[in-house]
Amino acid sequence: MRRGLVVYNTMAMRKEAFGAPRKVKMFVCGPTVQNFIHVGHARTYVFYDVVARYLAHIGCPVEFLVNITDVDDRITNQAITQGTDPESLASRYVAAFLEDVKKLGITTVARFEPVSKYVDVMIGQVSSLLKSGHAYLADGAVYFDTSTFPRYGALSHQSKRELSLRPLELSPNKRNLLDFALWRPVVLLEGKWDSPWGRGSPGWHIQDTAVTLTNFGAQYDIHGGAYELIYPHHEAEIAQGESITGVSPLVRFWVHTGLVNIGSRKMSKTAGNALSVRSLLRRCTSSQLRFYLLSTHYREDIEFDLPRLGREKKRFSRIAAKARKIVGVRSKEDGIAPAGATARFHRAMDDDFDTPAALEWVEEVIESGERDSGRLALSVADEVLGIDFVR
Repeated sequence: MRRGLVVYNTMAMRKEAFGAPRKVKMFVCGPTVQNFIHVGHARTYVFYDVVARYLAHIGCPVEFLVNITDVDDRITNQAITQGTDPESLASRYVAAFLEDVKKLGITTVARFEPVSKYVDVMIGQVSSLLKSGHAYLADGAVYFDTSTFPRYGALSHQSKRELSLRPLELSPNKRNLLDFALWRPVVLLEGKWDSPWGRGSPGWHIQDTAVTLTNFGAQYDIHGGAYELIYPHHEAEIAQGESITGVSPLVRFWVHTGLVNIGSRKMSKTAGNALSVRSLLRRCTSSQLRFYLLSTHYREDIEFDLPRLGREKKRFSRIAAKARKIVGVRSKEDGIAPAGATARFHRAMDDDFDTPAALEWVEEVIESGERDSGRLALSVADEVLGIDFVR
């Protein structure tokens, strides 16, 4: 592990040295499969693919895990609208998601875990939280008691009083406004699931906790996702996970991406302004799309528009034309790139995965036309950024 890598940690609100030379465990929140993924999803998964690629590049392999939310009210509602059953609908869009991920050149994910495989684990975790006094029964549901977890709000850097102005899951029988459901008496799939509290379905937050604690244990290195998930989702994961295991912190680094907006409004299926990945990949290649997305720092929002995509495609084409000339040069012996030729690239990536600065270096080296350094830049761009300027 290179000592120079620093990463912005949402919990600390600053860049911190990443540390420890060992295998990294990284979890990223996956999609709810009621439709095709859109460009906002692509931005998230492409970025964490680059994180995993870069860590492997500097000698630190990553076990990268993504969950797939295939149990959700939105899936059931969409299935009813389409006249099908939720399991068939989810299965269809899981297959589409995996196809899109492959087309985007995302190669580093070790496992995609459907949360429906973990319902028994969730029931066990909810039972544990009830037994330890961190949860209670009300309205036929099981709620997490946030008053038992003093650090609730630490990730979003808000007090419980501030968070109470944003109440969720309103119910007159909840003990606290901030309490959230672990188990609900809502049947999302016909005949499923039986629990000690009656037939019903798991809450959203416990789904991720079941996946991560099962696969990674009580603590792991990176948790990713868009910053909109910080509250309540990631706050809830911390409260659940640490209350179940007694180990703190649940995660060493919380790394959050910005959103993709259209007309200053977040791209989303609910808002009806989502542009699917598969439709966009009919307009551009995966390398061109990755180039476009990685040209903005991951913590900043992207204001997506097709004219800008067109401009970035032209920029990409200019670099690609130079790249093909470099690759096309033949000689009896290949030269050797100057020592430290990639130092600027590594400085950029070591500084909180600054992909825009890394791409600037790649572009400048290729534009220079210098054969050996250019070939090295192309190799690094392909390996780490997943961008092929030649094909």
